[in-house]
Amino acid sequence: MLELKGIRKVFNRGTPDESVLFDGFDLSVAEGEFVSIVGSNGSGKTTLLNLISGTVAPEAGRIFLRGQDVTAQKEFVRARRIARVFQDPAGGMAGGMTVAENMAIAENKGRRYGLSAGLNKKRVAAYRDLLRPLGLGLEDKMNVPVGALSGGQRQVLTLLVATMTPVDVLLLDEHTAALDPKTAEQTMALTDAIVREKKITTLMVTHNLRFAAGYGTRLCMFDKGKIVLDVSGEEKAQKQVDDLLSLFNEISVECGN
Repeated sequence: MLELKGIRKVFNRGTPDESVLFDGFDLSVAEGEFVSIVGSNGSGKTTLLNLISGTVAPEAGRIFLRGQDVTAQKEFVRARRIARVFQDPAGGMAGGMTVAENMAIAENKGRRYGLSAGLNKKRVAAYRDLLRPLGLGLEDKMNVPVGALSGGQRQVLTLLVATMTPVDVLLLDEHTAALDPKTAEQTMALTDAIVREKKITTLMVTHNLRFAAGYGTRLCMFDKGKIVLDVSGEEKAQKQVDDLLSLFNEISVECGN
């Protein structure tokens, strides 16, 4: 479904600080897999998401989405098929626009716009029905600017609008890191529910080892641009936080930290 083949990524090319992060890197993600990705800073987690989304380009290698070579595709073109939720709750939506207006924009992603009203009032009731099960009271804030919502409300709303229209891949870039523990738990539970219900192929970068162990169908640990742990199914289910922490600390010691 999603394949990265022979990826090479170089930073600061031609300078004394030149470094090669990925060199001959391969990754294959099957349809409907929910992959949790962990690793230390600089291990390649976010760069992987940037490569998939088209934010950065590889020096060599190919990226395939449903068999189509998208390596040279611009980021805005890939965005029609790839949704991404970032760490910052302030990103991903227009803070000065209302909840209803943001949902209308998300629902019409990829469609041509004419001169008709941007917000179809008949759809507002449908938006409320989508928001009500979240239990955050957002269904009563349809006319409230998104910028006035709490960080947790904004992040949950961002996740919802990112998946309002069908997407091939969902990228979660530490999307719970800026939230308080309770809200992070709620957001992860919602994430799991959405991914399961819509069967979205998902890659989630996280520093929360408990979330990595408890959610998803596959777990990968990165170190210096390489995958040092790749488990799925029953093998993943048996992995405990202590197991991940032990391997993480072992890698850290080998790096001299």
